[in-house]
Amino acid sequence: MTGAILGVLSCRRAPAPAPASVPAPSPTPTFSLPFAEKSEAIGVRFSHVNGARGKKWMPETMGGGVAVLDYDGDGKPDLLFVSSPVWPGETDTRHPNPTLVLYRNEGVGSDGLPHFRDATREAGLDRAGAFYGMGAAVGDFDNDGKDDVLVTALDHARLFHNVGGRFEEVTAKAGIGAPGWTTSAAWFDYDGDGLLDLYVCHYVDWTPARDLFCTLDGKTKSYCTPERYPGTSSRLYRNLGKGRFEDVTQKAGVATTNQKALGVAPWDFDGDGRIDFLVANDTAPNNLFRNKGDGTFEDVGISAGVAVDEAGRSRGSMGVAWADTKNGKGAAVAIGNFSNELKSLYWTDAGEVFLDESPASGVGPSSFLDLTFGLFFFDADLDGRMDLLLANGHVEPTVQEVQKEVAYRQRPMLYRNLGGGKFAALSAEGAGDLGAPLVARGAAYADLDGDGDLDVIIVQNGGPARVFLNPANAAVRSVRVRLVGSKSNRDAVGAKATASIGGLRLTQQVTGGQSYLSSCEKTLTFGLGAAPKIDALEIRWPSGATQTLRDVPGGSRLTVTEGSTP
Repeated sequence: MTGAILGVLSCRRAPAPAPASVPAPSPTPTFSLPFAEKSEAIGVRFSHVNGARGKKWMPETMGGGVAVLDYDGDGKPDLLFVSSPVWPGETDTRHPNPTLVLYRNEGVGSDGLPHFRDATREAGLDRAGAFYGMGAAVGDFDNDGKDDVLVTALDHARLFHNVGGRFEEVTAKAGIGAPGWTTSAAWFDYDGDGLLDLYVCHYVDWTPARDLFCTLDGKTKSYCTPERYPGTSSRLYRNLGKGRFEDVTQKAGVATTNQKALGVAPWDFDGDGRIDFLVANDTAPNNLFRNKGDGTFEDVGISAGVAVDEAGRSRGSMGVAWADTKNGKGAAVAIGNFSNELKSLYWTDAGEVFLDESPASGVGPSSFLDLTFGLFFFDADLDGRMDLLLANGHVEPTVQEVQKEVAYRQRPMLYRNLGGGKFAALSAEGAGDLGAPLVARGAAYADLDGDGDLDVIIVQNGGPARVFLNPANAAVRSVRVRLVGSKSNRDAVGAKATASIGGLRLTQQVTGGQSYLSSCEKTLTFGLGAAPKIDALEIRWPSGATQTLRDVPGGSRLTVTEGSTP
């Protein structure tokens, strides 16, 4: 077999020029939001280990993730990082970290920075063992007011129950440990019984014994494409209560072996009050599972137009996230794709047909050469519109030897929402430290320092995590809202809050999963722009109940319990 053919096999698809339909990037409007990287200064010294020793085993390229949680219930966001050990039979004294590393948020110090302390041992997570971890999803599955954690891994997922600032593994008892390479996961209440159910993405059927030889140059081994390995079906687990789950993958109609799932994001995209979800597959058609309301789903990905590209080809899809990008009009979903592919940005007004707005939005042309894993929408500059961040980095360290225009380290891309479906990318200089190139994988956001704006956490594959503090200087320019369910699940996952702010309307939904291998905070942050307040905040709970708050002043930090007045 020729080196050229082998190169195609190892690069997911042959390098291709931008499609003719892709317009050239337009000039970037002048503005800046210079994030400051402060991981070392705030005490976050996590470095991801991928176990790479030259064997070019596929899992080495894929981790790791980060989860935002409040494990001790003190109201401050903590950080859980997921790593991977060296491979069995090997040792690495340079990387003694366990698979899980938990940092407790100690609050803001006299220097104005949040400070974190390694609390892995006191939280009991050092006893989790050294398994090949991938990512994490946070959800209070027993409605006791404490954040529990689902950790995905190469062999199977693991469930850790929070028993009051300490965690106990309950995987076997819960019945969620189906074998296989698990990646992203999401919590959501699909059947409306007030208990969080769980979807766990499964990737390809890879083991060291079944590892294949792939190459870029016809001689040296490189990392293989997922097209070389069979897919495996992801799993949907229904929460039965009392710490038990039932595998309802077949029963609910979401079983498919034509699946290589890396990302999952729930969202009620058709507005019927039932939670749906999209699964991003790597070189297989994406799934858009519409909730039928009878305990089953139908995959409408093909008919909706989000399964494949305009030529009918599957993309190399990684992370996925939803948002209201047009201020009250429909919903948008972004999907991170491989290099030399447009990054997907779809929009729908009623949930029937999705329009691919990637080329016209400005996102597609400027990110064409990037390989995007983690991504999310957030109001970075607090102007009342949802911006978009793409965390980028290639999987093959030597890619530039065969594709001169594609880099291994790639800078994150922060897109400012200009309104009307248009986005503009911040320049490397305008983004501050966020403009530096990384080998990014998992990405999440949270207000780490309690100042009302959203900070960014990115995990690098085989390298140090980065924490970027937002310079937006929120003051009274935002309203932070934490929703607590009573009849609904306690996390209020699936609740929608619509804020009327001057002439804008913005809907946000509490999510139990998005991005890639990661969990963002569940507190909602509404930027006010120049407005002094939220005129009206309409909340629709997963139970169907509604309530409205009026004249919420800027700077408010609210906890709203279902059925009560804050």
